[in-house]
Amino acid sequence: MQIDLQKINKVYFIGIGGIMMSAAARYFLGQDKVVCGSDREKNPITSDLERLGAKIFIGQRASNIDKGFDLIIYTQAIDSSNPELARAKKLAIKTLTIFELLGILSKEKFTVTVSGMHGKSTTASMVALIMEKAKLDPTVFVGTKLKEWQGNFRLGRSDYFLSEACEYKDNFLNYHPDMAVITNIEPEHLDYFKNLAGVMKSFGRFASQTKEGGSLIVNSDDRNCRELASGVEGKVITFGIRNKADFQAAGIKTGKGITRFQVLSKNRKYNGRVFQLRIPGEFNVYNALAAIAVAAKIGIEPEIVSKVLNNFIGVWRRFEFRGKAREIEFYDDYGHHPTEIRATLSAAIDRFKNKNLWVVFQPHLYSRTHDFLEGFAEALNLSPNLILADIYAAREKNIYKITSRDLVDLINKKYRRENPALYLGEFQKIITHLKKNLKRNDILLTMGAGEAYKIGDEILSYLKKI
Repeated sequence: MQIDLQKINKVYFIGIGGIMMSAAARYFLGQDKVVCGSDREKNPITSDLERLGAKIFIGQRASNIDKGFDLIIYTQAIDSSNPELARAKKLAIKTLTIFELLGILSKEKFTVTVSGMHGKSTTASMVALIMEKAKLDPTVFVGTKLKEWQGNFRLGRSDYFLSEACEYKDNFLNYHPDMAVITNIEPEHLDYFKNLAGVMKSFGRFASQTKEGGSLIVNSDDRNCRELASGVEGKVITFGIRNKADFQAAGIKTGKGITRFQVLSKNRKYNGRVFQLRIPGEFNVYNALAAIAVAAKIGIEPEIVSKVLNNFIGVWRRFEFRGKAREIEFYDDYGHHPTEIRATLSAAIDRFKNKNLWVVFQPHLYSRTHDFLEGFAEALNLSPNLILADIYAAREKNIYKITSRDLVDLINKKYRRENPALYLGEFQKIITHLKKNLKRNDILLTMGAGEAYKIGDEILSYLKKI
């Protein structure tokens, strides 16, 4: 279906409170279009959109949709039985998934995409801020919120377009980028891809869609990225730490909350340049290297890149500092895959060496918990004090007959004889337990792609009042 977005005057979003959906809603609001949308419940994102002029419906009902809408946008989490989507199709209103929309938006611009199983949002945010500082005036869609913008979207007027590209259900195949960053590749979303071969096949298709004369930027330390790049015709740019790369970090040093590293590169402007980060973890060095590679290819001066990375304080729900009360510090992280959890916990343990670390983890999806049960157990065992909440089901039914208790039982049986992991399930039980047991100078880190952050926020608010 051909859609001329310039002729769209009134648009409706099914699930407008989603992170990428809300960014697209902001795009249309910035174009002075009429924007409406629905979500299951009110949240800070829907409240922000209301302040910007969007009309928000709580609950999804067929009566919300009328013939006046020119376009309906929805996520692939919405199925065909959704009353609003069914009503739109009955009225013959044009419909697009969110990533079909982004594919259209990117078609006529110089497009940079960031994909991969981990690090997409942080890498895309770094690139976005670098492009902004270099006065390239990009239009940007990211899957998180930047403190610098108080949101997840930037409306630019130039020909530069930057977007995080989600691999789930092959959403990233809607793009034909000029520059495609792939941070890493490993088994994930096995409810869709089935296995690593399925993942690799889709990433191969995505890489092949890079425009003629474009660039594929990949992690040279990631075996699957190397395999993918070996079969790609065209310009491949690599970044890494351990294997030789076009942009390689050397002499990595950490201390006092700062990570410093030197870049080795054939690019004369960047070779020997020292960069520093205020966000922890080796994984963020990789994210920074990917951003540096993009900036160098575009032709941005290293002084600009250095300044942006030095001032970068991270993004929403990525090892995010939420606050402090009674000498207890609260952090939250979106990590929901064993690789992400292992990386974040390693960084947290290194950073808080002399403090007592508590971790509350809420698994995301029954399928992921089932597919990676052993990996979750191994990664979460790094936490000295571990509590598990019930699984955040999202789009799924529990056909696997699995619960968070199964994960706790595996951890305790295989790893923990002292200080066993706890299954408390309900948020209020977890909050009650933590209120009784958190002490001064402790660290609380909530983790997961669901709503575990609400636990830390409630305790933080409580402690500030007493």
